[in-house]
Amino acid sequence: MEFEGDITQEFLSPGGFIAKRSNFYEFRPQQIKMGEAVEESIIKRHHLLVEAGTGVGKSLAYLIPFIVWAVKSNKRVVISTYTKTLQEQLVQRDLPFLRKVFADYARHRKFSASEGDEGYCFNFALCVGGENYLCLRKLNRADIYELTDTEEEKERIEEIRQWAKKTSTGLYLDIPFRVPGNLWLRVCREADLCMGRKCTNQKRCFYRMARKREFVSQILVSNHHLFFANLASGGTVLPSFDAVVFDEAHTLEDVASNFLGVDVSNSQIKWMLDRLYNPNTDRGFILTLRSKKINDLKRLIDEVRVAQSALFAELISIFGEGTYSRRISKRICISHHFHMPVKNLAVALEEMKERVKDEEKAFELSAHIMRLKEIDRAIEVILTHRLDDYVYWIETNSTGRGAKITLHATPLNIAEILREELFAKVKPVILTSATLVTEKRFDYIKSRLGLDDCRELLLGSPFDYEQNTGLYIAEDLPDPNWQTEAYHHKVIERIKELLSITGGRTFILFTSFWMLNHTSDEIRGIPLSILRQGVLPRYLLLEEFKRSPDAVLLGTNTFWQGIDVPGAALQCIIIAKLPFTVPDDPVTEARMDVLKAQGKDPFIHYQIPQAIMMLRQGFGRLIRTKTDKGMVAILDPRIKTRFYGQRFLDSLPPCRRLHTLSEIEEYFSALAHQNSL
Repeated sequence: MEFEGDITQEFLSPGGFIAKRSNFYEFRPQQIKMGEAVEESIIKRHHLLVEAGTGVGKSLAYLIPFIVWAVKSNKRVVISTYTKTLQEQLVQRDLPFLRKVFADYARHRKFSASEGDEGYCFNFALCVGGENYLCLRKLNRADIYELTDTEEEKERIEEIRQWAKKTSTGLYLDIPFRVPGNLWLRVCREADLCMGRKCTNQKRCFYRMARKREFVSQILVSNHHLFFANLASGGTVLPSFDAVVFDEAHTLEDVASNFLGVDVSNSQIKWMLDRLYNPNTDRGFILTLRSKKINDLKRLIDEVRVAQSALFAELISIFGEGTYSRRISKRICISHHFHMPVKNLAVALEEMKERVKDEEKAFELSAHIMRLKEIDRAIEVILTHRLDDYVYWIETNSTGRGAKITLHATPLNIAEILREELFAKVKPVILTSATLVTEKRFDYIKSRLGLDDCRELLLGSPFDYEQNTGLYIAEDLPDPNWQTEAYHHKVIERIKELLSITGGRTFILFTSFWMLNHTSDEIRGIPLSILRQGVLPRYLLLEEFKRSPDAVLLGTNTFWQGIDVPGAALQCIIIAKLPFTVPDDPVTEARMDVLKAQGKDPFIHYQIPQAIMMLRQGFGRLIRTKTDKGMVAILDPRIKTRFYGQRFLDSLPPCRRLHTLSEIEEYFSALAHQNSL
């Protein structure tokens, strides 16, 4: 049976099936419009861009028509998200709910099996990277390969063995005790170390069982990172699919750039060499080969280790010490420091592989040889600028254990890649988010992603922002560009004044870690619970924030988006500065150079639209349900004094304007009174 549409009204209208089956149903006309637009895209096989404000109920609007289409037409759909939070919502709440609803719907329609009531049953699967699964083969050989360095690690490996007997998933996230990341890497599945059907553990393989679930599922819930890893691998990560929904689509350009690029780090090389042989612990894979050539292999591994140290030391001598990201603007002819020792080691391992009779060891030798060659190629590509239309850059991060140095090659023309490899091959592709437009137009996101031929739909939020949201703009503060030091001083004073009114329940969003840390130091004496990004993992910070009635959370970058704190726990968002990208970020700089070469002003065509989308994301953290209330404070006067400021203001929903601190006091007094009722 082919998909004929008209399912949205049947399910989501006021008299529809979900309204009759759910106590939490709310009629949202925007949701109906979105669902109908998705139906039309499925039928006519065209791409669709949908900006749908918070509260529209996007997931049901695209899931319902795609489930019917996938089941009736024997299709498979990938739902790709950016955040783990949305993945969990889909897998743990929305899809199980819809599976029950569709089963009820079939009974309600009184279809017999012969007439297709089973056609309303569907399967779904959460798709995560293979490295998230325990590998039983590696676990069984962890001690044999002498990869556990300490008694504590041996005890933890034994704990994992006991857990492996009980778990049904083998997923890292399901382990009920802490396993350090470096230890997990020793026992997790790795694509090039997976023996597949030749593995003696294949019948109990957690990854294999997960893949089986994926292949019998009509709906695959993935994330953007895994999706583009699949695209970069030529489709080896996910089962084949017929359509894609990108939720949180505003993040696609950066994720795609990362996964379609090339990178290599000194820590990555060290990890690979230590797995072969670690002279500090006298342990490693080559010791299991029991060969007379072991000492020769040790020497060759040491030569590679010395060569990589020399290579990265020379890079530091060129670009300097410290923590930074800098563009590599011209070719650097120093790759010979690394190439020959790597080639010699690879040849020796190839010769060893020919003599090894143990099939597993031969397989692993092949994987190590391939990794050596890939790392050698990555360094050569980056230092010689072999790939056209890429930006090459170096990133260093100094820690107590030394500097991690990473070399990157990032494609600049993501639009062309996506146009050819995604939009031309898969139809339909639905892209949706609460923030896709700038100045009520999709032009910016379309140009960045290469989406030329598509339908567009702009839907507002059903929430009453004018009634429930206050907006304060600090017009009297110094300009952060022209009076930087004065601005830093005054903005901290204003933050203190605002916190004395709100009494906590506040996010403060920054555009730099320097400003975040400086502000954190300055407000430390305030009698509130001050939480700062970087001290704890993000999920622990959010849990603590929700528990504390007087919490203030200072965050940057990741805290502008993908954070969901509904209710009275969050009543104020303070935005310290407009979120313009840093012009000296290597990728940003290169993208701006491309626009300059095209005769376009990069500030107008790139930085402003990008900042508008990020501001809207930050603003969107406040109101998450129809009963939420609170205030957004923007402490950057440029939104009122510069020519582009009105473009930012026009991008925000209509709010009640608050002009003075006394008005803010009255506003929060009224909120406190309402909360006490």
